[in-house]
Amino acid sequence: MLFLLGSAMAGALVGVTWVPPGIGSFSWSDAEGFSGTLVGEYDGWLRPPLSFQGGWVQGKNALMGSLSLAFVQESQFASTSSSHNVGGLRPGLDYRRYLRAREPGQVNGWLDGGIYGVIPFAEDVSDAYTPEEQADADEGAKSARERVGLYGGQAGLGAEYLLGDKAGKPAVALGMRYFLKVGATQATQEEDGFSVSTLWLTEAGLYLEFQL
Repeated sequence: MLFLLGSAMAGALVGVTWVPPGIGSFSWSDAEGFSGTLVGEYDGWLRPPLSFQGGWVQGKNALMGSLSLAFVQESQFASTSSSHNVGGLRPGLDYRRYLRAREPGQVNGWLDGGIYGVIPFAEDVSDAYTPEEQADADEGAKSARERVGLYGGQAGLGAEYLLGDKAGKPAVALGMRYFLKVGATQATQEEDGFSVSTLWLTEAGLYLEFQL
């Protein structure tokens, strides 16, 4: 009976989260924190204020995923051809644990832990490059990949009010969440070593989710 009840409350969960932009973006610009590629984690395109998430919920457990992409391509075709590309693919995965069973008409809380990363891509090729120029272009592309690439994690909590459908089953959740996030980037050093830069921040957001 408990298994049947848990299965009845299970379903796909999809929604959007809104993180309002603030004055921090201007401070980040003044501090030259942007990657210079337009496709980095904090450049604004890869992780915009409104983001999508989706997953599966059953009982008190939910597994949520997210995926976003930012890609800039510049190609030229004339007597010589060239291609300059840079992009980032950002997957994320979170485990959410509700404090109690999700029942319509009630406020529920949850805890969350997850990981995310940015898979970089950068390429600069041209028929007009000499071998030395192509080597320099490859180094520039490698530097761009290092600025875009990132791995990180997050942990936090949230609360939601759950609305039911006509049959009284969970249907729509209105909520808020607060996360502590850390992201790390890695860069190669000339002395055959590498450096790691980390950024810690807290982030609040509002979300709307639908259980299908």
